[in-house]
Amino acid sequence: MTLTFRAASLALLCAFLASCNLIRPKQRESAEGEGMPATAAVVPVNNQSQDITMPVLIRYFLEEALDDKGFKVPIRFDELDNRLRQLGITEGAQVNDGNIQNIGQNLKVDGIVQGTLYEVSMNKGVKVLRASFRLVSVFSGRTLWEKQVEIEQKVGDRLPVKGTVTSDWTLKRARSMTRSGAGKLPKKLVRDALKTLKN
Repeated sequence: MTLTFRAASLALLCAFLASCNLIRPKQRESAEGEGMPATAAVVPVNNQSQDITMPVLIRYFLEEALDDKGFKVPIRFDELDNRLRQLGITEGAQVNDGNIQNIGQNLKVDGIVQGTLYEVSMNKGVKVLRASFRLVSVFSGRTLWEKQVEIEQKVGDRLPVKGTVTSDWTLKRARSMTRSGAGKLPKKLVRDALKTLKN
């Protein structure tokens, strides 16, 4: 009788605490068993292609898509790049397993999202994009999620790139190009990649 009374009391207490949001559901875990980060920063894309605009567009869409997936992205393009420059990092290729935890701690985020753009090619009116993405825990340095994606799509003529290209130019251009035809392919690339990322 006493055991049943205690069990019933415990169940009522748990129900009360849950209704007051004092007991929260367990954080969703990655395949490795580590909880997914609440906050994330998208570092510059490691560009191994010859395209200078696509990495900036991909990064822009990554930030937007992470918001939609429920991650908080507290630091964006300009501020993030300024802080990375203070660490001596000016491009995505400089972010690696050896410094990623230090970068995350400096940015005060739980996770770092990296992208690598391997290929942007055009052949007979078909544009191909090949890239990989990963989410790394700042706490452990472990890769929590990783995806490699290749997409192709028929497109019209290449968009000409004019003028001197600087990071400021590309950011301004990215914001305006996201609503144009140039933004469709990188948006699809990011959407396809993040289908398997759950927070």
